[in-house]
Amino acid sequence: MELTREQRAERAHHLLQDAIFKESLETIRAAYVTALRGCTAKDDVGRYRYAVALDVIDGVERHLEAVLTLGKLNPKQGQEFQTSMVEKITRIF
Repeated sequence: MELTREQRAERAHHLLQDAIFKESLETIRAAYVTALRGCTAKDDVGRYRYAVALDVIDGVERHLEAVLTLGKLNPKQGQEFQTSMVEKITRIF
C-alpha cells in the first residue's frame, strides 16, 4: 500500500523525533568522525570513504526532513520542492 504525502510526512516526523533513531544517527556519525580522525595522512582512500559515509548519514536526515516538508506543501509547491531537492542531491554526488 502506497502512502500519501501527508502519511509519509507524519512518519518522517515521528522518525526525526524518535529518541532512539536520533541517538542511532549520532552514534554512527560519531563513530565515523572518530575513524576519520584516526586515518593517517597517507590514507586518502580511508578518509574519502569515511567522508562519504558521513555524507550518507546527513543525506538520510535531509531526506526525512524533505519528506516532512513535502507533506506540508500543496501539490504544485511540493513538485517544485521535490525538483529542487533532486537537483541539490545530484550536485552532492
